[in-house]
Amino acid sequence: MTRPLCAVLAIVTLSASGAAAQARTVRHASTALGSERIFSILLPSAYADSDRRYPVVYLFHGGGQDHTAFMARAMFPGLARKQEAIFVMPAADRNYSGMSVDGQARYNAYVASELVDYVDAHYRTIAAPQSRAIAGISMGGRIATMTALQHPQRFGIVGAFSAALRMDANDAVAAAAGSPTYFYVSCGTRDSLLPASQQFVMRLAEHKLAHEYHEIPGGEHAWNVWDEELRVFFDLLSKRANWKSGK
Repeated sequence: MTRPLCAVLAIVTLSASGAAAQARTVRHASTALGSERIFSILLPSAYADSDRRYPVVYLFHGGGQDHTAFMARAMFPGLARKQEAIFVMPAADRNYSGMSVDGQARYNAYVASELVDYVDAHYRTIAAPQSRAIAGISMGGRIATMTALQHPQRFGIVGAFSAALRMDANDAVAAAAGSPTYFYVSCGTRDSLLPASQQFVMRLAEHKLAHEYHEIPGGEHAWNVWDEELRVFFDLLSKRANWKSGK
């Protein structure tokens, strides 16, 4: 029997702040990658009872994790639901960090094109860059950052939390000069990836890309940093122009 290109695999129900939050896990076929891809999607509480369109946050996990990583955090479902946004949490390739530069670029292109187009076609999104965010932790921070730099017209804002950036980010920043994308970068002062974030921010400033940078005193490469940074980033989103649901 032929498997449909899109299938809802499971519904994960978690209790957060007294309210149930549901994340559906979805499969879809990627022509560019030649394989089925998986993502979790968390819809706003009022989604089923309205015809409103919503901004979208693409959120990427760290190495060794998967698409369930964020929903497994006790604070996350309730925090996300306050945003009245759609959250898409892909299962990134676990060997992403070991891919060649070209291999990573192909995955980033899939995110910016096929994945975004699929979500826009199947859900009531506001299909505009300024209503579309991309963010991630550690390895996911690299995915989010490099995807936005390589495809600067697709995302309005980036959240790079303890991002596992490399030297190729410098060239990517130069190539994206003039991009309207806003970068929120943060890292703990006891995180081994701190120098990479510091260098990245220097390049953003050099090429005049809009950004803000936060060093978390005593912060390590750990969830106790990322939980709070997600809260700060989501608060930033809620204050941005074009970050409201609408008809």
